[in-house]
Amino acid sequence: MQATAHLSHPKYRTDIDGLRAVAILAVLGFHVFPEWMRGGFVGVDIFFVISGFLISTIIFENLEAGHFSYAEFYARRIKRIFPALVLTLAASFALGWILMPAKYFALAGKHMFSGAAFLANFTLLRETNYFNSTGETDPFHHLWSLAVEEQFYIVWPLLLGLVWRRRWNFFWITMGVALSSFAFDLSTLSSDAAVAFYSPLSRFWELMLGGVLAYFQLHRPGLLSKNPQWLSSAGAALVVTGFSVISPGSDFPGWAALFPTLGAFLLIAAGPLGWVNRRLLSAKPMVWIGLISYPLYLWHWPLLVFARFHTLGDPSVAQRLAVVAASIAASWATYRFLEKPARWKWPGKPVVATLLVMLSVLAVAGKVSDREQGFPNRPVNAELLKFRYDYARDFRTGRCFIEASKKEFSETDFQPECSGRSGPDDTAPVVLLWGDSFAASLYRGLKHESGPLGFDLAQYTANGCPGILGFDIDKRPGCSEINAYVFGRIKLLKPHTVILGGNWTLYDRRHNNWTQLDFVKLRATMQALRQAGVVHIVIFGQLPTFKIDQPIVANKVFRKGEKDRTMRSVNPLDYPVNEQMRQFAKDNGVDFVSPLDLLCNAQGCLISASRDELVPLAFDYGHLTEAGSVFLLERAVAQKQLALP
Repeated sequence: MQATAHLSHPKYRTDIDGLRAVAILAVLGFHVFPEWMRGGFVGVDIFFVISGFLISTIIFENLEAGHFSYAEFYARRIKRIFPALVLTLAASFALGWILMPAKYFALAGKHMFSGAAFLANFTLLRETNYFNSTGETDPFHHLWSLAVEEQFYIVWPLLLGLVWRRRWNFFWITMGVALSSFAFDLSTLSSDAAVAFYSPLSRFWELMLGGVLAYFQLHRPGLLSKNPQWLSSAGAALVVTGFSVISPGSDFPGWAALFPTLGAFLLIAAGPLGWVNRRLLSAKPMVWIGLISYPLYLWHWPLLVFARFHTLGDPSVAQRLAVVAASIAASWATYRFLEKPARWKWPGKPVVATLLVMLSVLAVAGKVSDREQGFPNRPVNAELLKFRYDYARDFRTGRCFIEASKKEFSETDFQPECSGRSGPDDTAPVVLLWGDSFAASLYRGLKHESGPLGFDLAQYTANGCPGILGFDIDKRPGCSEINAYVFGRIKLLKPHTVILGGNWTLYDRRHNNWTQLDFVKLRATMQALRQAGVVHIVIFGQLPTFKIDQPIVANKVFRKGEKDRTMRSVNPLDYPVNEQMRQFAKDNGVDFVSPLDLLCNAQGCLISASRDELVPLAFDYGHLTEAGSVFLLERAVAQKQLALP
């Protein structure tokens, strides 16, 4: 497989660039106008099929012709992928330095490193999922799909080279990989949706669909081209159906991903003579958008993220349209003045070496930013440096608020003080606080109320672990054991009142964690508490959360004179989830406290415990400060939402 000639490439097809345009416009629509384009994120899956088809065609053709060169193949990939990536990473890092507070800039640095190393999907797999709102403040969140493609570019040529040397059949190997990957996708979708979404093992089947088509086009060209009009129409119908029926709440990829991927398969198979391909995909505007689709994918997301930091939330329609216009302009300039010269005009080896060095420098810059905690002494952090908060003290971290993600839980993780009892002769009624970190942030307010009301306050809380018996997710393997222990403490302490608190939005189905089964478990938990003799059960509803940390929003809002409330950056998902929990409490005969009712109205959510000076109610996106906790609990008691013994 030494290079005796330059690698041959598939004949250029305008309709494939048009299909790229469909994919990028869908992704752009989903990111910029998610309320209008709910299924647009499946445009990424269309890109996967296109890449699988084109790359497999190159490899199949050149291996069979006896002049495939790994060096040339990877050099061409570098010249294709790296120029626009280096530019957008460098520009985004510079804008982040100016606009992003330290916490966000540190995370951006971490993700820039993993993006430059083409490991972004694995990084996100450990942190969150695609639809979590934390991604809305990460300018490099979208690089996960580029990482999957690059991992394919590395693995697939090496595997096919081995297959060719052993004289195995390309088709059966491609089908085997596709079916194995699809089976892995289906098997992980119910147990760990994040793995199904981000893992290359669960995504390669989409690229393999393109590989299967590449094999047919080379060896059975008449098999799929007998009726291009039917193929073209059916493919377009499947793609449109995918955009229409798939949403962030869907089980995805899985079976649902067959709509966009098979649609793309059929559209490519139809060839340039298919009606949709000829009349729509080959139209000049679509081809032009397809040509700039790669830099447009890279540019649009960081520009949208920086617009959010500028506006402290979701930009207006006019501002989002301005982001789209700026993205298109930047993409055209990148394509015209960087991509094309790097691929076709500039000398090969020096360009490849330069690009590798530049990307490595950016990766190091990201790593340093992460290590230096986002360089907190930058001017953008000047006001925030005045606000320091020790949540570990107020949460009683390591004593009554423990780590649930470690694999082994010990009963000694909770300290004796968590019971709230001063001694064996203490006869005061007990209020027990149970739940995750949002529950822990209620502790100071409840403790403040315990003084005048004379009850003992017990606290048993763990991060990412709501008070639901039998609750477990992969990232919190200790939850079931922790909650079983807490229930044992409940039976021993015999509390008058148990308060369940949680960041319920995290466990909502739209985030691929919350299912109807969990409501069954929550209902069973209510029954178990009653059987254990608990007189009074209270569910604390959803605390208001912010897409950008509340102190950051509050600082700018206060400076502009909006001292009471704001809707800027408030997460709209909080409201339907809160109503869901309210209805559950009503149906199951338990009391419900609604922080959204106490802190928010149609004009916005309160951001300070004082109108005269900024006293943030939360120290990050939603966890209460001591002042916020006291403020909320005083309101809940005063407005008779919460009755304590």
